[in-house]
Amino acid sequence: MKYVMILLTSVVLISCKAKSELGKWNDSDREEAKKDVEKFSSALGTVGSAKDLCYDCYIDSLEKLYVDYASSKRLNDGDRTNILLNCAIRYMHYDE
Repeated sequence: MKYVMILLTSVVLISCKAKSELGKWNDSDREEAKKDVEKFSSALGTVGSAKDLCYDCYIDSLEKLYVDYASSKRLNDGDRTNILLNCAIRYMHYDE
């Protein structure tokens, strides 16, 4: 009986995935957002090695405004580009 309870508890814990919330998205939402931003990141030609920092900045910006990535998809391409360009400006002179 003890092993059944341990097994059941393990299954429940594994199946419970952290849910995204305003200011803190789960890993799958962050990964999906990164894949999408990489598709339209041609605006980041000037930041060179700081592209990953710009991606993180972009995702962090969306996280502050939306409870999950699906909600953020309401943004149009112009708004997305503006957020990304603001991040690019922040890291334009970044030198690793």
